[in-house]
Amino acid sequence: MGQKHDLRCSKCGYEIDALLGIGMLYSVENIFKSEKPLLPELVGDNKITQQALALVNNNAEISENYGHSLYACPEDFYLFDKFYFQVGDFKPQYHCPYCQNILQRVTFAKGTAGKTRLKFMDQDKYWQCPRCGNDEMIEYSFGNWD
Repeated sequence: MGQKHDLRCSKCGYEIDALLGIGMLYSVENIFKSEKPLLPELVGDNKITQQALALVNNNAEISENYGHSLYACPEDFYLFDKFYFQVGDFKPQYHCPYCQNILQRVTFAKGTAGKTRLKFMDQDKYWQCPRCGNDEMIEYSFGNWD
């Protein structure tokens, strides 16, 4: 079961409603191996989808660590909900629609009381609001989805 996080900048109100994780229909078979795989719909990028499915057809190993994840641009800090997966050594590279930099995954980190911060997963760098530069968000709604 996935989680729905509705996050808002604690200063200016910039927000994202993100669906994270996976649903009940998100089996490896349904996403990658069925006659009509879900991957094209989840990824929304033909080049990424074609490359991944070609690797699957060549028996590349599919990592079980996949699902909707939170991404941010490391330059302008806009947030996006994108589908993360790995097939062999291949991981999707999504581009920021504003500056074309490669988006990077972020994860939740501890903030001050009642607030959360987002940290870039492969760096010692924290997300900052693209509008005001603040680095803390309020989670004003949370739920599960399937």
